[in-house]
Amino acid sequence: MHSSKLVFPDYNNSIVNLVSSILKGYGVNTALNGLEQLDTDKLKTKKNIILLILDGFGLNLFKKYSNTVCKTIGKFDYFPITSVFPSTTSAAITSLLTCSTPIEHGVIGWTLYFKEFAKNIDFLPNWDSITTTTQDPNKYNVYDYLGKESIFKKIRDVNKDIGNYHIAPKSIANSTNTHKISEFASLRTHKNAKQLFKQLYKICKRPKKRKNFIYAYSSCPDKYEHKEGVYSEKVKNYLEEIDKYLNKFLKKIDLKKTALFITADHGLIDINHYHYVNEDKVLFDSLILPTFPEPRFISFFIKSHKIDQFKRSISKYKDDFLIMDRDEFFERKLLGEGTPHRKIDDFVGNYIAIAKSDKALKSIYQQNGKWKKEFKAHHAGLTSDEMLVPLIKIGL
Repeated sequence: MHSSKLVFPDYNNSIVNLVSSILKGYGVNTALNGLEQLDTDKLKTKKNIILLILDGFGLNLFKKYSNTVCKTIGKFDYFPITSVFPSTTSAAITSLLTCSTPIEHGVIGWTLYFKEFAKNIDFLPNWDSITTTTQDPNKYNVYDYLGKESIFKKIRDVNKDIGNYHIAPKSIANSTNTHKISEFASLRTHKNAKQLFKQLYKICKRPKKRKNFIYAYSSCPDKYEHKEGVYSEKVKNYLEEIDKYLNKFLKKIDLKKTALFITADHGLIDINHYHYVNEDKVLFDSLILPTFPEPRFISFFIKSHKIDQFKRSISKYKDDFLIMDRDEFFERKLLGEGTPHRKIDDFVGNYIAIAKSDKALKSIYQQNGKWKKEFKAHHAGLTSDEMLVPLIKIGL
């Protein structure tokens, strides 16, 4: 069993509190507390505030490479903060881009069952979960059902003279989700680390006196971690490339005018074993719906007359998963505080299982069968590898 300790989301010291601090630096009132470690008054003096998200750059990766391939990143002050729960891109990125908790915006995982369309849909790319093909957003308008007001709009509403920029990977720049969230920002794209920092420099060097907020997102190292493993050579090489271009970028800009935050949406953990719900015949027989939204955060919708059968069957997984009923799940406030989104009721079943070791549990669609090659690493659980991310602050 993996020994990584459990970490629960701290909604006073999390990625969403970081965004709250940034917004307060622009004069935006937020319901969430800012981070105690950040001086809002200092943020107000900066011409440029950059929030750089390296998807999957957990505290585990930062600590392993801060003195080697990440020497530039490693020389600056940092402190650990938590992701939100679930520690997964859909929930965390939505929280970052809306300054709201998962209980408020409703995006609590990658795959969500929409009863409006009678299908499981991978929310961020708006894919059909079975075919993984992009759906027509006019027919499957999932973004009208979930989410909150973007941070770009919040800033624009306070001061229209502040420049809002969203730097996104070219591979997702044309997605409906990216366009919707960037409605009040200038959207720029990048293909790699070199282009990402080139875009940052172009914005920062502009002679205009106006202030700029720049949200920059990289889908790596997460993409490499899933396929190759957390500490794979591809992950190491990518972080080395990021560090190299960060070093060049910092030599060209005035840090008296610029504040740069580097953090992640979540971390990842290497998976030792996959359990398959369909292969547990007794467990599968007790269910109404296939499990979702994640292999490490599982929602079970159970036949009312087979609750006892389910409880007996699920007990075999208790060493690897934190198992709780719906009431306990909400009592723990893992999704945060605030007014619950109306769709939360549709996504949280009778029982919940959350990974606390290096195992995963997923349903199989019969028309697809098992994946030929499962992801080597995953997230959405409560281990420290997944839940803790570094916040590196530069220019403050």
